[in-house]
Amino acid sequence: MATDTSARGSLGRMSVPTTQADYAHSEIRKAIITGTFKSGDRLVQSELAAELAVSVTPVREALQRLKEEGLVASLPHRGTTVAILDLAAAEEIYAMRKLVEPLLIRKTFSSITASDITKARELVARMRETDDLLAFADLNEQFHETTMKYDDSWTSRIVHTLAGASSPYVSFSLRLRPEQIGDSHVAHDDIINAIEANDVERVVALELAHLDSTISILRELGDRV
Repeated sequence: MATDTSARGSLGRMSVPTTQADYAHSEIRKAIITGTFKSGDRLVQSELAAELAVSVTPVREALQRLKEEGLVASLPHRGTTVAILDLAAAEEIYAMRKLVEPLLIRKTFSSITASDITKARELVARMRETDDLLAFADLNEQFHETTMKYDDSWTSRIVHTLAGASSPYVSFSLRLRPEQIGDSHVAHDDIINAIEANDVERVVALELAHLDSTISILRELGDRV
């Protein structure tokens, strides 16, 4: 059964935000990704504002951003709720990712530098060292932003949006199948090696296989998604 935010305790301030809206967005997003806020949970603006020690206005702005990212939904008679994890939605998100991510990889591959590769290896090392799911998810996002070289193009923006929308699904699959983390380490190493070999098509194939591994687990979980 869905619960209200008042039943879950304090979110807690973890870092100094750029703006209050950025801070609210970051903290609510973390709570969704880690499963603190579960699918269908009702998000009450006044309660979130009190927990985060900010006014309602930045919370409202944060929820609007999260809605645009597909992480929350506005429903009649329910207000704002955490988006329901749904296999059909996951299939749609991952089908789109498999179309646009190869475009971004091929578009930006030549701009990957030696320092990008060094950063990617450092991120993989940090992922191996952490047992914190939120930290792993954040480092994983940074890794793919580095190896796909996000830029200001629409392709990059769409990839970024879809990656954000899939974050709760990635977290969910990792919580239920923690052995997937080890497979991710291997995949990340292979991607870096392919970049160093200047083999863009190998990178594309590895990224697609990386996406397939997550959606395959979600399909196996079926009704548990």
